[in-house]
Amino acid sequence: MPRLVDAEQARPQLAADDVRSRAGGGDVSSAIQFLCKRLVDVACTLLLLLLLAPLFLLITAAVWFSSPGPVIYRSTRVGLGARRFGCLKFRTMRHGSDKLQPTLEALNEAEGAVFKIENDPRVTAVGRWLRSSGLDELPQLWNVLRGQMSLVGPRPLPLRDCSLLDATAWRRHSVLPGISGPWQLSPNRHGDEDLLTTLDLLYVDQWNLWIDGRVLVATVWYGMRRLFSTDSELAAGG
Repeated sequence: MPRLVDAEQARPQLAADDVRSRAGGGDVSSAIQFLCKRLVDVACTLLLLLLLAPLFLLITAAVWFSSPGPVIYRSTRVGLGARRFGCLKFRTMRHGSDKLQPTLEALNEAEGAVFKIENDPRVTAVGRWLRSSGLDELPQLWNVLRGQMSLVGPRPLPLRDCSLLDATAWRRHSVLPGISGPWQLSPNRHGDEDLLTTLDLLYVDQWNLWIDGRVLVATVWYGMRRLFSTDSELAAGG
């Protein structure tokens, strides 16, 4: 089977009718649902940015003083229509350590398109807490405002991960990627590439506003449990 080497090679596999563009589908009903989805994305994002402004400042200070380097890390990801975009996160690793990933492949505890090291030596102390709580992904709210992401959708994959996906997974690029989604909420997500593909494509095929609402509620509940849990496995996002 051919592989998705990068966005440029993935793009020809997406016919015009396959990419749901920014309408979630080809019929009027789907277009109306997508418009509602986009309005919810923008309204909720603006509200969250306002409410979480003090938290943003605290995290910014914590990252700034934890290690030298920029506060925000920009990761190249593959999004709608297999186009690349800069996915924003609070920096959780020492500056420049992302370039060391090829040397750490032997330590990867997951398989295929999933890269996971439980005790990654590149992660700072503050970064470990940000990852366990999921707060490192808050800057992606800006990606949502820019229309590059949605609050709910398939996980936007780095180029390395995308290159290892089977070509049948092209349909995950037919909708906007999301900050959260069914795969991100799965307890077995880190060790199962098939689960990533299965859940993402199931979301693409069955998408509706009700599913998005359920995922958003589950995300808030799961995030609060991870933030305040004393269960080491849950707090680690496992």
